[in-house]
Amino acid sequence: MTNSTNHSTTAKRRSPLREIAAYLSLTYALALGIAVGLPDANINKLFSLFVPMLSVTILTFTYFKKGSRRALWGGLGLGRAGLRSWLPALLLPVVLCGAAYGAALLIGAGRLADLNIDADEVGGWTLGLLVGLVVWSVVIIGEEIGWRGFMLPRVQELTDKRRAALITGFAHGCFHLPLILIASTYDAEGVRWIVAPAAVATITAGGVFFAWLRDRSGSVWPVAIGHNAVNTVFDLGATVVIATSPASLAYVAGETGFATMGACVALAIVLLARAKVWQRPATTAPQPTRPQALAVG
Repeated sequence: MTNSTNHSTTAKRRSPLREIAAYLSLTYALALGIAVGLPDANINKLFSLFVPMLSVTILTFTYFKKGSRRALWGGLGLGRAGLRSWLPALLLPVVLCGAAYGAALLIGAGRLADLNIDADEVGGWTLGLLVGLVVWSVVIIGEEIGWRGFMLPRVQELTDKRRAALITGFAHGCFHLPLILIASTYDAEGVRWIVAPAAVATITAGGVFFAWLRDRSGSVWPVAIGHNAVNTVFDLGATVVIATSPASLAYVAGETGFATMGACVALAIVLLARAKVWQRPATTAPQPTRPQALAVG
């Protein structure tokens, strides 16, 4: 009876809103510090990937009491693979983001590069691509621990899951603004007042897809795979498609492209309207066993 009373008291003292505010304050401050301190160093992008996980780690030992730390990390979605969601996590970004580069070719915003890949180099190139997909998915988990692991379930405690997907996606998009507006290494092409809002809008819409993967699987691993698939398509697209003018491709494809934005918004609308996982009754605060409940159906 005493343990049950203590657990109930702890649950009542929790404030998802304060936890979100603490996470965002720390994450945005660190992102701003990296952009200001390393504006021209390309490594600032890699450092930024680990900021959300660093924020959750700092909060673990400063904000959360010792008895709640295991439950905190148990609820981040790291404990299961979510294999059923790996295929859509890989394929949908390839189709949608790849189509944006196709649109750039069609309207003349870019042209195909002359790669001159020999037949005997295809195997090595394919192997490198597969290794990159694995390695960078593990790296990107550092970012998704914060957004879809920590923040999304807490926003879901305050509102329904559709709004939570959009709110978390928007917060994630704003996280990129210091690098876009201050640094010279990230989304550098194009006018800032155009590419910055475009990037935030695209990431907000993409956040619906990532939230769907998280809720469908109960895991952040498919989210990391999907996030990495998006980045991989952007990297390959920038290699295969050459801009016909300095900013032409940036306005059509990639993270700041309007074709990419349109594809992401279309997918977000479909998921928000039709996703079965969001048609279930709302649930309460996430517990360490929450991923198992979310992964059914």
